[in-house]
Amino acid sequence: MQNPFEPTHKNLILPAEWEKQKAIWYTWPQNADTWTPVWEDAKAAYREIIRASLRFQDVNLLVNDGALRDRLRRDFEAVAEAAPFRLEILECPTNDSWIRDYGALTVRAGSGELITLDFTFNSWGGKYPPWDKDDAVPHFMADVRGKKAVSVDFVLEGGSIDVNGTGTLLTTTQCLLNKNRNPTLDRDRIEQVMHNWLGIDRTVWLEDGINGDDTDGHVDDLARFSDARTVLCAIETDSRDENYLPLKRNMEALNRYSRNADLEVVEVPMPARLVKAGLRVPATYLNFLILNGAVLVPVFQDKRDEKTLQMFEERFRDRRIVPIDCRSLVFGQGAIHCSSMQEPSGPEGA
Repeated sequence: MQNPFEPTHKNLILPAEWEKQKAIWYTWPQNADTWTPVWEDAKAAYREIIRASLRFQDVNLLVNDGALRDRLRRDFEAVAEAAPFRLEILECPTNDSWIRDYGALTVRAGSGELITLDFTFNSWGGKYPPWDKDDAVPHFMADVRGKKAVSVDFVLEGGSIDVNGTGTLLTTTQCLLNKNRNPTLDRDRIEQVMHNWLGIDRTVWLEDGINGDDTDGHVDDLARFSDARTVLCAIETDSRDENYLPLKRNMEALNRYSRNADLEVVEVPMPARLVKAGLRVPATYLNFLILNGAVLVPVFQDKRDEKTLQMFEERFRDRRIVPIDCRSLVFGQGAIHCSSMQEPSGPEGA
Protein backbone atom coordinates (compact mmCIF):
# COMPACT_ATOMS: atom_id res chain seq x y z
CA MET A 1 0.00 0.00 0.00
CA GLN A 2 1.54 3.29 -1.15
CA ASN A 3 1.97 6.19 1.26
CA PRO A 4 -0.39 8.94 -0.02
CA PHE A 5 2.32 11.55 0.59
CA GLU A 6 4.93 9.70 -1.46
CA PRO A 7 3.64 9.38 -5.04
CA THR A 8 5.18 6.74 -7.26
CA HIS A 9 5.24 9.02 -10.31
CA LYS A 10 5.76 12.73 -10.94
CA ASN A 11 3.38 15.18 -12.58
CA LEU A 12 0.28 12.99 -12.40
CA ILE A 13 -3.01 14.49 -13.61
CA LEU A 14 -6.55 13.12 -13.59
CA PRO A 15 -8.00 13.80 -17.06
CA ALA A 16 -11.31 15.59 -17.35
CA GLU A 17 -14.28 13.42 -18.23
CA TRP A 18 -14.71 15.08 -21.64
CA GLU A 19 -11.22 14.03 -22.75
CA LYS A 20 -10.95 11.08 -25.16
CA GLN A 21 -11.99 7.79 -23.56
CA LYS A 22 -10.89 4.27 -24.38
CA ALA A 23 -13.90 2.64 -22.72
CA ILE A 24 -16.63 3.14 -20.17
CA TRP A 25 -17.04 0.59 -17.36
CA TYR A 26 -20.28 -0.50 -15.69
CA THR A 27 -21.22 -3.13 -13.08
CA TRP A 28 -24.49 -4.96 -13.69
CA PRO A 29 -27.01 -4.53 -10.81
CA GLN A 30 -26.92 -7.81 -8.86
CA ASN A 31 -27.47 -6.95 -5.19
CA ALA A 32 -31.15 -7.43 -4.35
CA ASP A 33 -30.77 -5.45 -1.11
CA THR A 34 -29.91 -2.36 -3.17
CA TRP A 35 -32.73 -2.66 -5.68
CA THR A 36 -35.81 -4.28 -4.12
CA PRO A 37 -38.55 -3.46 -5.18
CA VAL A 38 -37.29 -1.79 -8.41
CA TRP A 39 -34.79 -4.43 -9.52
CA GLU A 40 -36.40 -5.13 -12.90
CA ASP A 41 -36.76 -1.42 -13.62
CA ALA A 42 -33.13 -0.83 -12.63
CA LYS A 43 -31.94 -3.56 -14.98
CA ALA A 44 -34.02 -2.01 -17.76
CA ALA A 45 -32.34 1.34 -17.08
CA TYR A 46 -28.89 -0.28 -17.23
CA ARG A 47 -29.79 -1.89 -20.56
CA GLU A 48 -30.76 1.52 -21.90
CA ILE A 49 -27.53 3.10 -20.62
CA ILE A 50 -25.39 0.36 -22.15
CA ARG A 51 -27.20 0.49 -25.50
CA ALA A 52 -26.77 4.27 -25.60
CA SER A 53 -23.08 4.05 -24.66
CA LEU A 54 -22.33 1.52 -27.40
CA ARG A 55 -23.29 4.10 -29.99
CA PHE A 56 -20.26 6.16 -28.97
CA GLN A 57 -17.52 3.96 -27.50
CA ASP A 58 -16.47 0.58 -26.13
CA VAL A 59 -18.21 -0.71 -23.00
CA ASN A 60 -16.83 -3.07 -20.34
CA LEU A 61 -19.52 -4.63 -18.12
CA LEU A 62 -18.69 -6.48 -14.89
CA VAL A 63 -20.84 -9.43 -13.73
CA ASN A 64 -20.55 -11.75 -10.75
CA ASP A 65 -20.46 -15.12 -12.48
CA GLY A 66 -20.24 -16.99 -15.75
CA ALA A 67 -23.95 -17.87 -15.89
CA LEU A 68 -24.96 -14.20 -15.78
CA ARG A 69 -22.22 -13.33 -18.26
CA ASP A 70 -23.57 -15.87 -20.75
CA ARG A 71 -27.17 -14.74 -20.24
CA LEU A 72 -26.30 -11.09 -20.80
CA ARG A 73 -24.26 -11.96 -23.87
CA ARG A 74 -27.41 -13.53 -25.32
CA ASP A 75 -29.56 -10.57 -24.22
CA PHE A 76 -27.21 -8.03 -25.79
CA GLU A 77 -26.28 -10.11 -28.84
CA ALA A 78 -28.38 -8.16 -31.34
CA VAL A 79 -27.40 -4.82 -29.85
CA ALA A 80 -23.70 -5.71 -29.81
CA GLU A 81 -23.74 -6.93 -33.41
CA ALA A 82 -25.39 -3.73 -34.63
CA ALA A 83 -23.35 -1.33 -32.49
CA PRO A 84 -20.26 0.38 -33.94
CA PHE A 85 -18.31 -0.33 -30.73
CA ARG A 86 -17.47 -3.36 -28.63
CA LEU A 87 -19.28 -4.71 -25.57
CA GLU A 88 -17.04 -6.82 -23.32
CA ILE A 89 -18.82 -8.67 -20.49
CA LEU A 90 -16.29 -9.65 -17.83
CA GLU A 91 -16.63 -11.96 -14.84
CA CYS A 92 -15.59 -10.03 -11.74
CA PRO A 93 -17.42 -10.51 -8.40
CA THR A 94 -18.63 -7.31 -6.73
CA ASN A 95 -20.73 -6.33 -3.73
CA ASP A 96 -22.65 -3.52 -5.38
CA SER A 97 -23.06 -1.77 -8.71
CA TRP A 98 -21.71 1.75 -8.06
CA ILE A 99 -18.38 1.42 -9.86
CA ARG A 100 -17.86 5.19 -9.89
CA ASP A 101 -16.91 4.98 -6.24
CA TYR A 102 -14.80 1.81 -6.14
CA GLY A 103 -13.49 1.62 -9.71
CA ALA A 104 -9.95 2.57 -10.69
CA LEU A 105 -9.09 6.21 -11.26
CA THR A 106 -6.78 6.41 -14.28
CA VAL A 107 -4.30 9.27 -14.24
CA ARG A 108 -1.79 10.45 -16.82
CA ALA A 109 1.89 10.94 -15.99
CA GLY A 110 3.98 13.71 -17.51
CA SER A 111 5.34 11.20 -20.03
CA GLY A 112 1.79 10.46 -21.23
CA GLU A 113 1.79 7.03 -19.59
CA LEU A 114 -1.51 6.01 -18.00
CA ILE A 115 -1.33 4.95 -14.34
CA THR A 116 -4.11 2.91 -12.69
CA LEU A 117 -4.80 4.08 -9.14
CA ASP A 118 -6.48 1.96 -6.48
CA PHE A 119 -7.67 4.19 -3.66
CA THR A 120 -9.17 2.50 -0.59
CA PHE A 121 -12.95 1.95 -0.69
CA ASN A 122 -14.80 1.52 2.62
CA SER A 123 -18.42 1.57 1.39
CA TRP A 124 -19.14 5.23 2.08
CA GLY A 125 -17.80 5.25 5.61
CA GLY A 126 -18.61 1.62 6.43
CA LYS A 127 -22.34 1.89 5.74
CA TYR A 128 -22.94 -1.27 3.72
CA PRO A 129 -20.75 -4.27 4.59
CA PRO A 130 -19.25 -6.30 3.07
CA TRP A 131 -17.29 -4.30 0.51
CA ASP A 132 -14.16 -6.40 0.01
CA LYS A 133 -15.06 -7.43 -3.55
CA ASP A 134 -15.74 -3.83 -4.60
CA ASP A 135 -12.42 -2.74 -3.12
CA ALA A 136 -10.62 -5.29 -5.31
CA VAL A 137 -12.09 -4.06 -8.63
CA PRO A 138 -9.30 -1.57 -9.54
CA HIS A 139 -6.77 -4.40 -9.66
CA PHE A 140 -9.09 -6.40 -11.91
CA MET A 141 -9.45 -3.41 -14.23
CA ALA A 142 -5.67 -3.05 -14.36
CA ASP A 143 -5.24 -6.76 -15.09
CA VAL A 144 -7.62 -6.50 -18.05
CA ARG A 145 -5.27 -3.91 -19.55
CA GLY A 146 -2.14 -5.83 -18.64
CA LYS A 147 -1.09 -3.21 -16.09
CA LYS A 148 -0.36 -3.03 -12.38
CA ALA A 149 -2.58 -0.94 -10.13
CA VAL A 150 -0.91 1.39 -7.62
CA SER A 151 -2.71 1.03 -4.27
CA VAL A 152 -2.90 4.31 -2.34
CA ASP A 153 -3.55 4.29 1.42
CA PHE A 154 -6.33 6.89 1.27
CA VAL A 155 -10.11 6.49 1.20
CA LEU A 156 -11.53 8.17 -1.89
CA GLU A 157 -14.68 7.61 -3.96
CA GLY A 158 -14.84 8.77 -7.56
CA GLY A 159 -18.22 10.45 -7.03
CA SER A 160 -16.82 12.64 -4.26
CA ILE A 161 -14.68 14.68 -6.69
CA ASP A 162 -14.97 16.36 -10.07
CA VAL A 163 -12.03 17.82 -12.01
CA ASN A 164 -11.47 20.12 -14.98
CA GLY A 165 -8.27 18.40 -16.14
CA THR A 166 -6.15 21.53 -15.60
CA GLY A 167 -5.66 21.37 -11.85
CA THR A 168 -9.01 22.36 -10.31
CA LEU A 169 -11.12 20.00 -8.21
CA LEU A 170 -14.63 20.27 -6.77
CA THR A 171 -15.55 18.41 -3.59
CA THR A 172 -17.49 18.80 -0.33
CA THR A 173 -16.43 19.14 3.27
CA GLN A 174 -19.26 16.80 4.26
CA CYS A 175 -17.56 13.94 2.43
CA LEU A 176 -13.80 14.43 2.23
CA LEU A 177 -13.50 15.85 5.75
CA ASN A 178 -15.86 13.24 7.19
CA LYS A 179 -14.23 11.28 10.01
CA ASN A 180 -15.52 8.02 8.52
CA ARG A 181 -13.10 8.41 5.58
CA ASN A 182 -9.60 9.61 6.57
CA PRO A 183 -9.99 10.66 10.22
CA THR A 184 -6.36 11.59 10.87
CA LEU A 185 -6.06 14.03 7.96
CA ASP A 186 -7.10 17.68 7.93
CA ARG A 187 -8.02 19.80 4.92
CA ASP A 188 -4.43 20.76 4.09
CA ARG A 189 -3.22 17.15 4.16
CA ILE A 190 -6.13 15.99 2.00
CA GLU A 191 -5.36 18.72 -0.52
CA GLN A 192 -1.77 17.49 -0.57
CA VAL A 193 -2.95 13.96 -1.45
CA MET A 194 -5.10 15.39 -4.26
CA HIS A 195 -2.06 17.28 -5.55
CA ASN A 196 0.27 14.29 -5.35
CA TRP A 197 -1.94 11.77 -7.14
CA LEU A 198 -4.45 13.76 -9.19
CA GLY A 199 -2.46 16.87 -10.13
CA ILE A 200 -4.73 19.24 -8.24
CA ASP A 201 -3.51 22.76 -7.49
CA ARG A 202 -6.87 24.37 -6.62
CA THR A 203 -9.57 22.71 -4.52
CA VAL A 204 -13.01 24.29 -4.36
CA TRP A 205 -14.68 23.16 -1.14
CA LEU A 206 -18.47 23.09 -1.17
CA GLU A 207 -20.39 22.16 1.97
CA ASP A 208 -23.25 19.64 2.16
CA GLY A 209 -24.89 17.30 -0.30
CA ILE A 210 -28.53 16.87 -1.21
CA ASN A 211 -31.25 15.39 0.95
CA GLY A 212 -31.66 11.63 0.47
CA ASP A 213 -28.03 11.07 -0.52
CA ASP A 214 -26.36 8.37 1.59
CA THR A 215 -22.80 9.09 0.40
CA ASP A 216 -22.20 12.02 2.78
CA GLY A 217 -22.43 14.67 0.08
CA HIS A 218 -20.96 13.45 -3.18
CA VAL A 219 -20.25 16.37 -5.43
CA ASP A 220 -21.44 14.61 -8.60
CA ASP A 221 -24.99 15.28 -7.37
CA LEU A 222 -24.26 18.99 -6.78
CA ALA A 223 -21.74 20.61 -9.12
CA ARG A 224 -19.91 19.40 -12.21
CA PHE A 225 -17.53 20.85 -14.75
CA SER A 226 -18.92 20.97 -18.28
CA ASP A 227 -15.60 22.31 -19.59
CA ALA A 228 -12.40 23.64 -18.05
CA ARG A 229 -13.97 27.02 -17.22
CA THR A 230 -17.65 26.22 -16.60
CA VAL A 231 -19.34 24.65 -13.56
CA LEU A 232 -22.94 23.47 -13.65
CA CYS A 233 -24.40 23.86 -10.15
CA ALA A 234 -27.68 22.49 -8.81
CA ILE A 235 -30.06 25.05 -7.36
CA GLU A 236 -33.39 24.67 -5.54
CA THR A 237 -35.85 27.55 -5.92
CA ASP A 238 -38.40 26.36 -3.35
CA SER A 239 -37.34 27.88 -0.04
CA ARG A 240 -39.40 25.26 1.83
CA ASP A 241 -37.36 22.39 0.42
CA GLU A 242 -34.61 20.77 2.52
CA ASN A 243 -32.16 21.30 -0.34
CA TYR A 244 -32.75 25.04 -0.64
CA LEU A 245 -30.21 26.29 1.92
CA PRO A 246 -27.43 23.74 1.29
CA LEU A 247 -27.54 24.33 -2.45
CA LYS A 248 -27.73 28.08 -1.95
CA ARG A 249 -24.57 27.95 0.18
CA ASN A 250 -22.80 25.85 -2.43
CA MET A 251 -23.74 28.30 -5.16
CA GLU A 252 -22.44 31.18 -3.04
CA ALA A 253 -19.15 29.35 -2.49
CA LEU A 254 -18.74 28.81 -6.24
CA ASN A 255 -19.58 32.44 -6.96
CA ARG A 256 -16.98 33.61 -4.45
CA TYR A 257 -14.37 31.39 -6.06
CA SER A 258 -15.30 32.52 -9.57
CA ARG A 259 -14.63 36.18 -8.73
CA ASN A 260 -10.91 35.42 -8.58
CA ALA A 261 -10.84 32.75 -11.25
CA ASP A 262 -11.72 32.49 -14.90
CA LEU A 263 -14.81 30.45 -14.09
CA GLU A 264 -18.47 30.66 -15.13
CA VAL A 265 -21.12 29.21 -12.80
CA VAL A 266 -24.37 28.05 -14.42
CA GLU A 267 -27.48 27.24 -12.39
CA VAL A 268 -29.20 23.93 -13.10
CA PRO A 269 -32.66 23.40 -11.55
CA MET A 270 -33.37 20.48 -9.28
CA PRO A 271 -36.18 18.12 -10.27
CA ALA A 272 -39.18 17.96 -7.98
CA ARG A 273 -38.98 15.88 -4.80
CA LEU A 274 -39.04 12.18 -5.64
CA VAL A 275 -40.09 9.68 -2.97
CA LYS A 276 -39.84 5.89 -3.05
CA ALA A 277 -41.08 3.61 -0.27
CA GLY A 278 -41.62 6.66 1.93
CA LEU A 279 -38.05 7.94 1.56
CA ARG A 280 -36.73 10.84 -0.45
CA VAL A 281 -34.24 9.74 -3.09
CA PRO A 282 -31.32 11.84 -4.47
CA ALA A 283 -32.79 12.87 -7.81
CA THR A 284 -30.62 15.42 -9.59
CA TYR A 285 -29.72 16.30 -13.17
CA LEU A 286 -26.05 16.70 -12.23
CA ASN A 287 -25.43 12.94 -12.15
CA PHE A 288 -24.81 12.97 -15.92
CA LEU A 289 -22.10 11.09 -17.81
CA ILE A 290 -19.89 12.52 -20.57
CA LEU A 291 -18.94 10.05 -23.31
CA ASN A 292 -16.82 10.54 -26.42
CA GLY A 293 -19.69 11.82 -28.51
CA ALA A 294 -22.57 12.17 -26.09
CA VAL A 295 -23.80 13.19 -22.67
CA LEU A 296 -26.20 10.82 -20.91
CA VAL A 297 -28.51 12.95 -18.76
CA PRO A 298 -30.82 11.62 -16.03
CA VAL A 299 -34.49 12.54 -16.37
CA PHE A 300 -37.42 11.83 -14.08
CA GLN A 301 -40.65 12.50 -16.03
CA ASP A 302 -40.51 15.91 -14.41
CA LYS A 303 -41.76 19.20 -15.85
CA ARG A 304 -38.19 20.53 -15.61
CA ASP A 305 -36.73 17.74 -17.77
CA GLU A 306 -37.22 19.48 -21.12
CA LYS A 307 -35.75 22.81 -20.04
CA THR A 308 -32.76 21.08 -18.48
CA LEU A 309 -32.09 19.02 -21.60
CA GLN A 310 -32.11 22.23 -23.65
CA MET A 311 -29.55 23.69 -21.25
CA PHE A 312 -27.32 20.64 -21.75
CA GLU A 313 -27.63 21.01 -25.52
CA GLU A 314 -26.37 24.59 -25.22
CA ARG A 315 -23.43 23.56 -23.03
CA PHE A 316 -22.38 20.47 -24.99
CA ARG A 317 -22.84 21.54 -28.60
CA ASP A 318 -20.34 18.97 -29.90
CA ARG A 319 -22.07 16.02 -28.21
CA ARG A 320 -25.42 14.26 -28.54
CA ILE A 321 -27.65 14.74 -25.48
CA VAL A 322 -29.28 11.43 -24.54
CA PRO A 323 -31.95 11.43 -21.80
CA ILE A 324 -32.15 8.35 -19.56
CA ASP A 325 -35.09 7.71 -17.22
CA CYS A 326 -33.39 7.31 -13.83
CA ARG A 327 -36.36 7.05 -11.49
CA SER A 328 -35.44 3.47 -10.63
CA LEU A 329 -31.70 4.16 -10.30
CA VAL A 330 -32.10 6.93 -7.73
CA PHE A 331 -34.09 4.51 -5.58
CA GLY A 332 -30.78 2.65 -5.28
CA GLN A 333 -29.11 5.96 -4.30
CA GLY A 334 -27.40 6.71 -7.60
CA ALA A 335 -27.84 7.47 -11.29
CA ILE A 336 -25.81 7.41 -14.50
CA HIS A 337 -22.56 8.90 -13.25
CA CYS A 338 -22.57 6.73 -10.13
CA SER A 339 -23.03 3.61 -12.27
CA SER A 340 -20.01 4.29 -14.51
CA MET A 341 -16.26 4.82 -14.57
CA GLN A 342 -14.50 6.18 -17.64
CA GLU A 343 -11.14 4.90 -18.80
CA PRO A 344 -9.20 7.61 -20.63
CA SER A 345 -7.29 6.91 -23.83
CA GLY A 346 -3.52 6.74 -23.68
CA PRO A 347 -0.98 7.94 -26.24
CA GLU A 348 -2.33 7.56 -29.79
CA GLY A 349 -5.59 6.19 -28.40
CA ALA A 350 -4.01 3.21 -26.62
